[in-house]
Amino acid sequence: MMDIEVSRIKSLLRALALYGEARGRLLQIEAQEAGVQFTTILVLAAIASGFLLCGWLLAVPALVWLVAQWQGWPWWKVALGAGGAHLFFGLIFLLRMRSLLRRLHVFDETFRQFQRDREWLSGTSQ
Repeated sequence: MMDIEVSRIKSLLRALALYGEARGRLLQIEAQEAGVQFTTILVLAAIASGFLLCGWLLAVPALVWLVAQWQGWPWWKVALGAGGAHLFFGLIFLLRMRSLLRRLHVFDETFRQFQRDREWLSGTSQ
């Protein structure tokens, strides 16, 4: 009788270990996918920032001078307008990045599996 109880406990522990291993592997796969998505977003943000900064440093002084000469306006008014335009476009990129981050879903399958497990354990699944 005692051997049967020990055998059942070992079987239960083995099943729990296999279950934990399967969930761990799923979590690992989703973590890798999330890492790729986060890396892509960070790389795009870095590239956009670099282009914005480089373009600003190279083009704005020349454009300010050209517009000021062409229109006969004071250079500082042209510089303020160019600065406002750059801030506007930078804001557009930040809003786009925020939109991407809001739509980012990580570990969805892991959470769905845990929900199914809870339903099964409580007897509410079909």
